Amino acid sequence: MGLKIWHAGNWCVHTGQRYVESPFQGPSKGVEILNYAKPLVDALNQIEGAEVKSEPSWDLYNMSPESFNERLEWATTIILGDVETKCLMLHPDFFTRSKWGDKPLTFPDRFELIKSWVYNGGHFHMNGGWYSFTGELGKGGWRRSRMHSIFPVECLEYDDLIESTDGYEVKCNFPDDPIVKGIDWSSIPPLLGFNEVKRRDDSKVLVEIRNEDAWHPLLAVREYGKGKVSAWMTGASPHWGINFMKWNEYNKFWRQLFSNI
Repeated sequence: MGLKIWHAGNWCVHTGQRYVESPFQGPSKGVEILNYAKPLVDALNQIEGAEVKSEPSWDLYNMSPESFNERLEWATTIILGDVETKCLMLHPDFFTRSKWGDKPLTFPDRFELIKSWVYNGGHFHMNGGWYSFTGELGKGGWRRSRMHSIFPVECLEYDDLIESTDGYEVKCNFPDDPIVKGIDWSSIPPLLGFNEVKRRDDSKVLVEIRNEDAWHPLLAVREYGKGKVSAWMTGASPHWGINFMKWNEYNKFWRQLFSNI
């Protein structure tokens, strides 16, 4: 059976430049809805037999419990990038007073649903970003989620963004692993940032990234029940990944990661 990959995040509504033309007029010129993860999605579509569904985080937030369950039943792989926990924690119905009624308002915990899905054989993957892992000023929130215990890395308790306009040194620890085999890591272009995390003893850190005198996990994998959890601590798309997505090994890397885990 081919992979069925559900990707969420990395979409953006771009309202263009703002022009203040008078004390009463300040229009924005142009509106675009962009999927910054298109290079990633294109790479995933190169996997033989794979089906890919990509959607913005606001669709995930608005998804009904029934639709969420249907998507879990369909998917073999879930990829989140720049998706804060609030997109899974909260639901619009919590703010619709007409639906409050007299009974307690609850719905199934989506983190527990995903954990069970992984335990039974799914592959959950997180890409880095300002709202991944702990994120900017803790806005990602993943350390506090019920899924944190199954991650291949431990999220920090504080802002985890490490950024540089100059890039970082990267090294591969297990060059013969099928996920990274044959990839020339010495040719990787400058990565402009990553989420700092801590390694877990029972995970495999395939690739590391150096900031000053310390090496940090960049790609890590871990088993959970019959399934797997993987994490790539930088972006697959702009802004951190603006150079990475132009790498001649980019497509190969994503194909091997999701075909060999």
